[in-house]
Amino acid sequence: MNGIPINEEQVFDLARRIESPDAQRDYIEQVCGADPALKARIEELLRLHTEEDGFFSGRPVGLAQTVEARTISEKSGDQIGPYKLLQQIGEGGMGVVYMAEQTKPIQRMVALKIIKPGMDTRQVVARFEAERQALAMMDHPNIAKVLDAGTTDSGRPYFVMELVKGVPITNYCDDHHLPPRQRLELFVDVLHAVQHAHQKGIIHRDIKPSNVLVAEYDQQPIPKVIDFGVAKATHHKLTDKTMFTQFGQLVGTLEYMSPEQAKLNQMDIDTRCDIYSLGVLLYELLSGETPFDRQRLRSAAFEEMMRIIREENPPAPSTRLSSSALLASLSANRSTEPRKLSLFLRGELDWIVMRAMEKERNRRYETPNAFADDIQRFLNQEAIVARPASTAYRMKKFAQRNWAAVVTGTVIAGTLLLASGVSTWLAIRASRAGQAAVASAREALIEKQEANAQRDAAKTASQQESEQRKLAEQREADALAAREELRHTLYAANMSLIQSSWESQQFDCVRFLLDTQSADESDTNDRGWEWHFWHKRLKQGLVHDSPIPSLADDSHVFHGRGLSGDTSKLV
Repeated sequence: MNGIPINEEQVFDLARRIESPDAQRDYIEQVCGADPALKARIEELLRLHTEEDGFFSGRPVGLAQTVEARTISEKSGDQIGPYKLLQQIGEGGMGVVYMAEQTKPIQRMVALKIIKPGMDTRQVVARFEAERQALAMMDHPNIAKVLDAGTTDSGRPYFVMELVKGVPITNYCDDHHLPPRQRLELFVDVLHAVQHAHQKGIIHRDIKPSNVLVAEYDQQPIPKVIDFGVAKATHHKLTDKTMFTQFGQLVGTLEYMSPEQAKLNQMDIDTRCDIYSLGVLLYELLSGETPFDRQRLRSAAFEEMMRIIREENPPAPSTRLSSSALLASLSANRSTEPRKLSLFLRGELDWIVMRAMEKERNRRYETPNAFADDIQRFLNQEAIVARPASTAYRMKKFAQRNWAAVVTGTVIAGTLLLASGVSTWLAIRASRAGQAAVASAREALIEKQEANAQRDAAKTASQQESEQRKLAEQREADALAAREELRHTLYAANMSLIQSSWESQQFDCVRFLLDTQSADESDTNDRGWEWHFWHKRLKQGLVHDSPIPSLADDSHVFHGRGLSGDTSKLV
């Protein structure tokens, strides 16, 4: 420890407050690893402390009993009821797990968990039986099932579970190089399992990778949540024995512990502490590391460890990943390029994970199902609830889900807008041309009147008058011809504008254009079949009729003046 003297009493005092055996061993190894003698003394003090708990709980523990407890220990080949122990496969704070073979009434491989010799204090037995009862209450494909229970010949309780031949979920994902999307899909099954436990009134309180094993069934990965040894009942008691969280004890594993668990008094715990631990588990699945650096957390003093968990906000997963020295190997384990992996996590996945890990539990997801639903929305490219959803954000997500329809709609809208603009421009141009033709005709009439006056006044200049009259008549004829041509052009533009106005349901515009076309009854010859067609439709009010046929489709029936030939101007 860098030459700094170690206070043996302080180390023991801190170690005895850590209830999780794994966390306790890690702490002792971190502090005393360089001093084997100190480590042995601390472990012996903790053992005596455990025996002292048994003494004060009404179960005297003497030297003879301690020796007897040490001699009563199962080993491979022993028979417990119908179960033959094959090999030890795990060990927790209060129990040892064996792989066993059931011989009757059926033959199968099972996992048998039995309380450790010397650990049968009232509190340990209560917790052991609570775990057994918690598992027995649940029936979910992603939770290890309890198959049987009983006591050994020496009176120590045991229970039998299905044998889960799996590995921690983080190891499985890394060993199989699962990309982030497959990791999320696997994690959703874990959330549903924890939701089932919560519905049964059970809080796990120690969710971590080693308690979520993944095994393959029919070549499909199936996660199994195990080890409800520190579970807490929320709606009912699990056993008849007294079981409570003692003041001054910690329940859980430091790296995955919620802020409300990082207190010496854990009386105020609810299901949302599991939401936090699940958030940490997802954080590690995505970024490859826990939110708080393990070495920093384990090397800190006890109160500092608790303060970090309760008060400090860890970086978002994408930030932690991008600053990691192991980014290349982490990306390889996720079958993704480093840049793409950081971009995949940035934004929505950051929001989802950090919402689950909110310091204030009122701001976390209310249930594991709500957590799972938000992940599923992310996978489906839908709007997640882990952030305030603005209108622009929802439109962006809609466009991502329906990009083909959005592109098609945009093209159609642009085409209609362009057609409307062209029709409007043609109408304006035709209107201006008509006004110019009227002005020209008026000027021609004035010139003719002047020519007549000159003819009356100068009868002697008949030839000159005749030439002027012919000139005036010719100009008048040219003007009338121009007016006639412009009128037909205006008529064609109006008909095209009527069709686009009808399709956009601008019926007032249709009525206006029909009324302005040859309003003089003496000039009805200019009203071709098109005018009568639209006039009839407007009169009948067929707004929701079948699609309007294009005028170009009926160009062979045009009989209006100047329109029986080229009809391309009308469409």
